[in-house]
Amino acid sequence: MERSPNGVATAWKRWLPIPAYLALLAAVWANRAALLAWMQSGDASPALMLLLVTGLAFVPVIPFSVVIGTMGFLYGALPGALISLTGAWLAALVMYGLFRYALHGRARRLLGKHRATERWTALVERYPFRSIVAARLLPVVPQQAVNVYAAALPIPFAVYAGASLLGKMPAMLVFAFIGGQLAGDRKSLIAAVCVYAAFLLAVYAGNRIWARLGTRGGGD
Repeated sequence: MERSPNGVATAWKRWLPIPAYLALLAAVWANRAALLAWMQSGDASPALMLLLVTGLAFVPVIPFSVVIGTMGFLYGALPGALISLTGAWLAALVMYGLFRYALHGRARRLLGKHRATERWTALVERYPFRSIVAARLLPVVPQQAVNVYAAALPIPFAVYAGASLLGKMPAMLVFAFIGGQLAGDRKSLIAAVCVYAAFLLAVYAGNRIWARLGTRGGGD
């Protein structure tokens, strides 16, 4: 059965944000060195810096740990962490909405066709808040992938927003503290890195145990 012109136009409108995002990604990537140098100069106001941090979280052309550390170096640990957390959280919310609109249920059907993804998807759908918090806490999980994956599933916006905010906090605090201590006390810097590494190991081990128990079926 052929699609009607209105149906084709609607499909194009839904998919249009994805190539637009890719074009924006390419443009920012081409100017990433100048953006990083301007950010590290500290000439911008905190409000403008927040806008830049949000943009760099939305278009990840620079490792975000570098962005967080720079904010900590320029403004101190707590203000730097707050700017980084707010920017990253806003970018995650925008990307969630963008891909939720573009995918419109298609990605969920695709995930259900593959056995490997279906098991994990079923676990995430059963425990959405816990799953997103765990994914945000683990630095080996690409944050853009978390945004797109959550948008593909029927996860409520409030659950996604709250879990993302909570899960992003530890890394923001640690990397901002590291940035603030680069020219300061080395012992505090080493201690922070060790505590964060131990925390990540605990999160990883707990997540593995939880995922194994969850796939066996059991309640919350």
